[in-house]
Amino acid sequence: MNHKGSKIKRKERKKKMVKRSIILCSVFVFMLAIVISGCGQQLKQENEQLKGQVQALTDDNNNLQSQIENLIKERDDLKAQVASLTQERDNLKKEIEAAKAKAKPAAKGTTKKKSTRRK
Repeated sequence: MNHKGSKIKRKERKKKMVKRSIILCSVFVFMLAIVISGCGQQLKQENEQLKGQVQALTDDNNNLQSQIENLIKERDDLKAQVASLTQERDNLKKEIEAAKAKAKPAAKGTTKKKSTRRK
């Protein structure tokens, strides 16, 4: 009988262990569901915040790209203006040198020494 009694006790222990495992698993699943649902709301809020930040950064990026394009166009216009003014300056220098070259031979023939007499 002792042997039969120990078998019955073992079966009862197994049943208790199985019940305990089922209860623990159920509690764990329930707790996990609570945590996940709470995290879901928090994740949604964070996601919305991040979407807002992404949109703001995208808008800033677009504005900066537009500014870059405007500045590049302005730079190119200024470079063209500098090139034009440089060409004009060089042409004027050539004209001045040509005028000086024409004036020197004519000036040599008409130059007279002034007498420096004191009275």
